[in-house]
Amino acid sequence: MRVLGLDVDAVVFDLDGTLIDSERAIVQAAEQAFSDVGAAVSQLQVADHLGAPLEELYALFVGDGDDARLRRFIARYVARHDEHPDRFPPPLPGVVDGLTALAARGLALAVGTTKPSARAASQLEAAGLLRFFAHVQGTDPGMRPKPYPDVVERACAGLRVAPGRALMVGDTPRDVAAAHGAGAASVVVAYSDERRALAASFGARAVIASIAEL
Repeated sequence: MRVLGLDVDAVVFDLDGTLIDSERAIVQAAEQAFSDVGAAVSQLQVADHLGAPLEELYALFVGDGDDARLRRFIARYVARHDEHPDRFPPPLPGVVDGLTALAARGLALAVGTTKPSARAASQLEAAGLLRFFAHVQGTDPGMRPKPYPDVVERACAGLRVAPGRALMVGDTPRDVAAAHGAGAASVVVAYSDERRALAASFGARAVIASIAEL
């Protein structure tokens, strides 16, 4: 199939900020979890690093090498996120229309995210999106997070499609790097003019304003 001028058999999507409107829950849960372990980190600071694993956020803003404190931070983040009113975020604009059109064209669709697979699947189901995907691949134990290519490679393997025949759609430089590391093409979706201007520097094949543009 031709998608944005590319011959592809599959499309792999990032989850947060690409398919679902999860930023508010993530940044607020992280701010509260940092506070719970005695660190002052603002929502704006976290927002600049959406898509980063929790371990990386902790290293960036605390970085004290205290494994017990890190584990408390992660536990508090999960608890804070799961009690947040937006813990099951809705789809972003154009997502349902875009996925419907791609599926109708016979493309295999997968999700490749930093979240563990089970948590990603539960959020997709709550958003009414799970039905579109033949494979949901999170960053499970033993896998390296984006920008490493592991998630994209495993997602393509789950679809039985070579990465060179896949397109990765995300919203951060991590997604672009993971796609290119796996040998897949990349597209960035940016839902505001400000983010589209920034995304132009990520090195993706294209920047789009909505999944429906695919």
